Amino acid sequence: MDIRQVADLVFYKAYADLRAEAARSYLGLLWWVIEPILYLSAFYVLFVMVFQRGGPDFVPALLCGTVVWKWFASGLNGGGNSISSHGGLLQQVYVPKYVFPVIAMLGSTARFIPVFSLYAIFLILYGFPVQYTWLGVLPVMLVQFCLVLSLSMLVGAITPFLPDIRIAIDNGLMLLFFISGVFFNINEVHEPLRSYLLLNPMAGLIDEYRNVMMRGIWPDTGRLAVILASSIALGTLALALLKQMDHKYGKVRF
Repeated sequence: MDIRQVADLVFYKAYADLRAEAARSYLGLLWWVIEPILYLSAFYVLFVMVFQRGGPDFVPALLCGTVVWKWFASGLNGGGNSISSHGGLLQQVYVPKYVFPVIAMLGSTARFIPVFSLYAIFLILYGFPVQYTWLGVLPVMLVQFCLVLSLSMLVGAITPFLPDIRIAIDNGLMLLFFISGVFFNINEVHEPLRSYLLLNPMAGLIDEYRNVMMRGIWPDTGRLAVILASSIALGTLALALLKQMDHKYGKVRF
C-alpha cells in the first residue's frame, strides 16, 4: 500500500469507527460529552465535597487534569489494544500494522477536542479571561498526541505476543493517574520528590496545560522538547518492532 492508500484507510476507518460508536446508543455523540462530565463530577464530589480539598482554583485545575488524563488513558488503551482487536482481519488480508494505533488515536482525539473546548468555555464562565497564551495549548496538545501515539504503537506491537501487558498497563495507568498531578499542583511538591514525579511526562504536560490555560504562562519549550524527543525515540522503536515482527501477527492466536 502506498502512502495515499494508507492515509485514505486511516481516515475512513477512523470515521467509520466513530459513526459506529455513535450508532450503538440513543444519545450517540452526546456520550462523548456526558461521559467525561460524569467522570469529572465523581471526582468533584469526592475531593471537593467529601474531602473538602483545594483552594479557589482547585476545581478548574482538577478539571484540567482529568480532561487531559482522560485523553491520555483512552488513547493508550485504545491504541494498545488496536492490533489485537483486529486479529481476525490480519489473518485474512495484509494491512500495515501501524495504521491501527493511528486510527485509534485519531478517534480518541476526535472525542477529546469537544470536551477540551467545553473546558475552555467553563474557564471563561468561571472568571478566567481569554488570554493569548491559550494559543500555547496547541504545541502542548501536539506533544501529547506524539507521546500517546508512540506509547500506543509500542504497546500495540507487544500485546499480541504478551497479553499480560494489558493487565500491567491497566494497573500502571492507575498508579500514574494518582501521581501525575491531576489532584495536586506538582510545583507545590518538595524536592527531590517533585523532580522524581516529573520524570513522568504526563505530570509535566498537565502542568503545562495549567500554565497556558489558567496561569497565563507560555509553555516551557525545553520541557516539551524533551518529551517530544522521547516520544520520537519510542515511536521509532515501535515502528522497528512492528516491521521486524510484521509477518508474525497473522499467525498469532488472538
